[in-house]
Amino acid sequence: MSTVSVDVVQTGSVGTKSPYILVGLPDAGLVGTIAATYLVDSLEMKELGYIDSARFPPLIIVRDNEVKNAIRIYEKDNLVVVISDIPILPSVAVQFSKSLLGWAKKLDPKLVINITGLPVQNRLQIEKPEVLGLATSKDVTELLRSANVTLFSDGALFGTYAAVIKECVSQKVPSLTLLAQSHLNFPDPIASIEALSIVNKVLKTNIDLKPLQEEAEMIRIKTRELMRQTEGALKEARMEGGPQAIYR
Repeated sequence: MSTVSVDVVQTGSVGTKSPYILVGLPDAGLVGTIAATYLVDSLEMKELGYIDSARFPPLIIVRDNEVKNAIRIYEKDNLVVVISDIPILPSVAVQFSKSLLGWAKKLDPKLVINITGLPVQNRLQIEKPEVLGLATSKDVTELLRSANVTLFSDGALFGTYAAVIKECVSQKVPSLTLLAQSHLNFPDPIASIEALSIVNKVLKTNIDLKPLQEEAEMIRIKTRELMRQTEGALKEARMEGGPQAIYR
């Protein structure tokens, strides 16, 4: 089988040295995508580039009369955000991660922050989803402890985020993955809020999360189609290796 080509195209310049890089991809509850979208919109971040591949579905996004790629990169101040409006299929996940981290390492990032969902069966009974943290270095682990974040101590991760984490380790890029308790097949902006509250603690920022809470129901409606597409990708990932996250 030929190697899948995934290209990171940078169209703008990064305004700071050694930024934080936050990755929000569609998965359980769309936790990462919702969180990343909110950051881009609320902070009025500027577009920095995009990621493309012949293996991605032929999809474009139109915003304010402008054609956009499905996977985009934004930046403002010391933060870079990678956001996707398409699920990353298992067949392209490894090369996607290699290309993303190969590009990211050139920026000498302080930290790569992944936001994802940790599906739980009793989510409807949980008013305030817990967020678990997975670090790839002792320094980042201490950062989690100082923010009173429960560590993801035993379990397994599958899919694109697992590939990103694995590549962070390989490229020696420090990473932090936040896993918020979430629905599996239903958009969960409340889980995204809890994950972003941890981002506020870790980065010592003061991102206002109240508008996200007020818009939660509208977000659930707007993201139903992406959730449907993502559900198909999650099923494919489960057939190949199980659910994307198991916590023991």
